[in-house]
Amino acid sequence: MRVVLWALAGLVAGAALVILVAGVIVPSVWTVSQAEGAYAMGVIFFMAPAGALVGAVIGLFVGLARRRRSQ
Repeated sequence: MRVVLWALAGLVAGAALVILVAGVIVPSVWTVSQAEGAYAMGVIFFMAPAGALVGAVIGLFVGLARRRRSQ
């Protein structure tokens, strides 16, 4: 069960990190073209799920590694 919780934590953290970086920090540092709506759609519908997937995989590996160490 803890491995699943690690994976869920990674999923949430990965999506939140991508939205923070790609959705808030990057547009404030670099200029975004006039197609700001298209950029936001890319962040929400492509980058955030990709970050969530990567975060879930990392969380799964961390959970499995912690499980092996505790046994």
